[in-house]
Amino acid sequence: MLQVCDVLCPDKKNNFQTVSLSRKMVTSRIEAIDKNLTSQLESKIGQFKFCSIAMDESTDINDTAQLVLFIRGVDENFEITEELACIRSLKGTTKGCDIFREFQEGLLTLTVPITNICNIMTDGAPNMTERRPVPPCLTPLHLLNRLNGHRTPSKKQSGFLRLFNQNYRVDNVVFLHCVIHQDALCKSALNMKPVLDAVVKLINTIRSRGLTHRQFRDFLQSVQSEYSDVLHYTKVRWLSAGCVFERVWQLKDDIVSFFHEKQCSAECEMLEDTEWLSDFAFFTDLLCHMNNLNVKMQGKNHFIDDIWAHLKVFKLKLNLFAG
Repeated sequence: MLQVCDVLCPDKKNNFQTVSLSRKMVTSRIEAIDKNLTSQLESKIGQFKFCSIAMDESTDINDTAQLVLFIRGVDENFEITEELACIRSLKGTTKGCDIFREFQEGLLTLTVPITNICNIMTDGAPNMTERRPVPPCLTPLHLLNRLNGHRTPSKKQSGFLRLFNQNYRVDNVVFLHCVIHQDALCKSALNMKPVLDAVVKLINTIRSRGLTHRQFRDFLQSVQSEYSDVLHYTKVRWLSAGCVFERVWQLKDDIVSFFHEKQCSAECEMLEDTEWLSDFAFFTDLLCHMNNLNVKMQGKNHFIDDIWAHLKVFKLKLNLFAG
């Protein structure tokens, strides 16, 4: 820290030398910073005329469910503030009642008035929307109907949405379910498993063996390839599928040459199959277009009209591709 001080603020070095770095002192400073940030956020929330909440429930590396709440509001001067509101740990079950309980406690902590909330965005999971999960035999037509909300309600449903409406009689709250998650759900209607499994197996063949991986990178360097390696595929992150497919497609000729040089042609025989390459090219193009749409819908300070414009353009592209 003192070395950094010599570069950034040498005139304050004496002040840094007097700072205590004991565990107790560091803990107290972290707590003070947390209180200060919370106080600033509460002050901002108190000035909101309207606000919206975005919710997402996922599992961390310790298999503990975490509920993340983001808040976005506008004050009387039309200044927009978007911030992480809180992270709530779900130690037991993750039912709709558990989500709703943590949601209530999070709002009480930050003193968010329910009457100011005009929109709640969820991740579209059944415990949020009280909708049943998609069966594996779902057809593309049924999938589109379910994404558009054409479902038969059940009396036994007790998701977050229903509990919120039962406890808060607020008519102006609009519930939306993340279009990005629905975009990822569309892959359920695509039979891309044979292509995906073959690509992942090929990548694992290259990257899982240290010697082969080093030789492959050296080979790409020797042929002056535009890329230096293939990418890992992460099942959790849907965006990675498009990036992985695109990279393998760009390197397919180099991969074939590499395995022929090692006399291991069986490892890449699908890259010489014309029919398989047609399916591979189709999925690569489709995933790239979906990824581009996905990225455009993310980020800060995006308004619904901008996102709607991206969706309309994407629909026009689909009609063009179909024609």
